Amino acid sequence: MPMNVSLSKSSKQLPVSTPPLKGFLRWAYTLSITSSYSQTLPWYYSNFIQLSCTKRFLEDGIQCFVDFHRGQPNELNFNNPFLVTCCVNYSILSNLSLDSLIEFFVHQIRNEYYCIVFLDESRLSVSASFEQDPFPHHLFLYGYDTDERVFHASMFDKTGVYRNLTITFDEFRNAVQSMRTLLENNETGDHHTYLYQFKDGNYKFDHTAVKDQLKDYLNSENHINRINFNGQNMVYGLEIYDYLKLYYEAVRDRNPSLVWQNDIRHLHVLWEHKMVMSERISYLIGNGIIGQDEILIDGYKKLTHQALLLRDHYIRHSMRPDGSIFDRVTGKLQEFKDQEAHYLERLLRQLEK
Repeated sequence: MPMNVSLSKSSKQLPVSTPPLKGFLRWAYTLSITSSYSQTLPWYYSNFIQLSCTKRFLEDGIQCFVDFHRGQPNELNFNNPFLVTCCVNYSILSNLSLDSLIEFFVHQIRNEYYCIVFLDESRLSVSASFEQDPFPHHLFLYGYDTDERVFHASMFDKTGVYRNLTITFDEFRNAVQSMRTLLENNETGDHHTYLYQFKDGNYKFDHTAVKDQLKDYLNSENHINRINFNGQNMVYGLEIYDYLKLYYEAVRDRNPSLVWQNDIRHLHVLWEHKMVMSERISYLIGNGIIGQDEILIDGYKKLTHQALLLRDHYIRHSMRPDGSIFDRVTGKLQEFKDQEAHYLERLLRQLEK
């Protein structure tokens, strides 16, 4: 449930909910806003079906990404029908003094804008990167208290848990100042700061979009926003399992071409995908969009549970190495691929009745 909105002049908190997806902050931040409003559910369950994976991560020595795919641009860039978006860079923000910058974000929140601020997270004491190397990152602000001199924020804390917490104005100022210095010294690029205001709307469940995404997933294709996005270095849908197996084989073999490992995140995103698919099936049945189907319900619940167990097993391996984990992972990935193809074909037939 969303938090209550404080109406005090010296403090305010905009509504936020626990986001259903946390694998990447672009989902956690935007969905923590929209999930506070039940009218966004038809949009949510009309999306988040397709998955993508980097194809040439070994050949090109680039990071392997597995993520939900909703086309381009990136989710932070004007890609949500319920969010009015404003984007500013440090060239604009640098015209404000650090104290004026605090006032600027307080003013935005007071006017119902959520703020996703690009700063150096290593200057925040609640961060896992505190007092380490610079860590340019986005921080989500949804409230303030000028008497306590804090922002209410959401982020992954020093224990790796995504939660709501407070950031002092002083630490926030230091993190922004550090980012300014990093940019002035060309040590990083500007990933911009975003301001979001919730915009109510009437979005009906989109049968066609869901069926198209299911077909793309089953055929390992992508037809989402192809005009503005060239996805030649990506694979989609069921084919991601083949590349995930390739990835974990490279981890096992300590392949020198593998860089920037995200071992646990890949399995976490995979679990989130099964979870949202399971929830989508319950939504479709509960709203009379498809008929009662115990095979679908039980099948995706089982897939979700197995994906969670696999992720947790890998987490234990990261703390206490277990050489058998790689055979387990690659075997389970093949099982997921085979089982999911069966269940998604069944779901597609239900939607086409």
